[in-house]
Amino acid sequence: MTTEPISVTIQKCIENDRIAQHELFRIYRKKIYDIVYKSLGNSFDSDDIVQQIFIAIFKSLSSFKGNASFDTWIYRISLKICSTQLRKKYRKRQPSLVYANNAVDAADVNSWSSPDETIEQKELSRTIYEALDKLSTEKRMIVVLYEMEGKSIDEIAAIVNKPVGTVKSRLFHGRKALGKHLRGILI
Repeated sequence: MTTEPISVTIQKCIENDRIAQHELFRIYRKKIYDIVYKSLGNSFDSDDIVQQIFIAIFKSLSSFKGNASFDTWIYRISLKICSTQLRKKYRKRQPSLVYANNAVDAADVNSWSSPDETIEQKELSRTIYEALDKLSTEKRMIVVLYEMEGKSIDEIAAIVNKPVGTVKSRLFHGRKALGKHLRGILI
């Protein structure tokens, strides 16, 4: 583990320093995996998509200008690849895939939970991801960033490179559509 500034690590990565590349991967792996999983659910191989994202990051690292924060730049690349994956899925016109029953990690479930509570948590998670799967790519990404990643409207606008008003509108309509899909199921 190094404590050097991210700008130094970025420069070393551009110079093809394998240790720096591994360090950048270590720093951002969990963040990227979380956004991939939350954006796409279990219907995709998250590890493969994370790998695609890191390949894209390392290929385009020299084009990072610093106009936005590095985290914002990383999120932008991640969401672009996730959006592409969703578009490919919808282009194939496959029926909605049922998410695996392990959608809730064991670490997320209280170790004191009863088996019934654990199953209920997994079912709730599966239901939410199925509802998210019904949203358009743009709305889904914004809902995920806001509700699951805890990003502010301004941060999301920077990540998706859209005006704040557009982000607010997509969030409003995404939440409304999500509520419509979940109405009656969760109550």
